Amino acid sequence: MKFEEKLKMLRKESNLTQEELADKLCVSRQAITKWESGEGLPDIDNLKEISKLFNVSIDELVKEEENIDTSNINKYKYTEEIDINHSKHFDIHIGKNMELNIKPCTSEKVTVEVFSNIESKFNIKFDDLYNKMDIDIKNTMALETAIVNILLPEKYINEIELCSKCKTLNICGLYIEKLEYDGELKYLNVINSKGRIVLNATKCDIEAKYDKFDGVLEVNTFNSISRVEIPKGTKYKTVLKGVKNEFVDDRSVSDAVNTIELNGIGSKLIIIEK
Repeated sequence: MKFEEKLKMLRKESNLTQEELADKLCVSRQAITKWESGEGLPDIDNLKEISKLFNVSIDELVKEEENIDTSNINKYKYTEEIDINHSKHFDIHIGKNMELNIKPCTSEKVTVEVFSNIESKFNIKFDDLYNKMDIDIKNTMALETAIVNILLPEKYINEIELCSKCKTLNICGLYIEKLEYDGELKYLNVINSKGRIVLNATKCDIEAKYDKFDGVLEVNTFNSISRVEIPKGTKYKTVLKGVKNEFVDDRSVSDAVNTIELNGIGSKLIIIEK
């Protein structure tokens, strides 16, 4: 089975359209069409994202002699949405999950999508106040291996507060004043986004990756070693606070607008330019 056949099968097994898959991978729908028609292959970064999304190895994807195991694919989709008509401060609480995606949409609906390989009932609750919206997503074991998408109307996003325990947080296409994350986190991917991101993740070694660095990143950790990957040649300055913290491979310049700040106790932050 060729790669394009495997990709199409995985997408359909997950009940995803080409456009929905493109949104998850932060690529164009035309790119998905090209890959599924065999006119091209994704680069290594996109292969890694496809591998992670469908819980299959890269070898399974690209080697024709390798078979695909679809037993771990998130086959079930649950959706809740609510209309809004003005700017909001979003306060989002989610239980432990495998992957959390925050991205804007052009509609005036707040949409929550949960993809799971377990047929289960998810409790998705909206509490809509005048200038604030609380979003609460709960379940038991089913949520721990789920992928959660939260789509927010881009013209109505004010600030976002997130409280969760997730393996991967993807922030895609957001232009925001502030996004603050509290909880456990392993991987952060910031794609085509701008603004201030605050990570309060005690005792977590975080790996953050930016496709471009435009704004402020604040990392507040305790006895941790975190890594931040930014494009080579990016101008940034560093701010060191807290107790017994240090930057590693710091090539900052004092007059830069973009800022990386380390706070907390006994932590290191390694800055990687690639």
